Amino acid sequence: MARRCDVCDKKTAHGDSHIHRHSAWRYKAPRTKRTWVPNLRPVKVTAKERTQEITMCMACYKRYTKDGSSFLTKKQVKELKGLTLV
Repeated sequence: MARRCDVCDKKTAHGDSHIHRHSAWRYKAPRTKRTWVPNLRPVKVTAKERTQEITMCMACYKRYTKDGSSFLTKKQVKELKGLTLV
């Protein structure tokens, strides 16, 4: 399973970890490869008398708890894993 938000499509990011220290000023600061993983949680969404579990990042979850399913329709997520919203 991919680590991805089903609503906003946030996924794992890759890059360099930069340490701000030098052994001598003529050398570059050391960098290592690393990943940033989104903070995901499973959420049960009900639509048309059917419950489906989807994966949301915390930014989408906070907005979902505030606005409800109208947030999902604003994001134009009409069909989410076979779940049809209003």
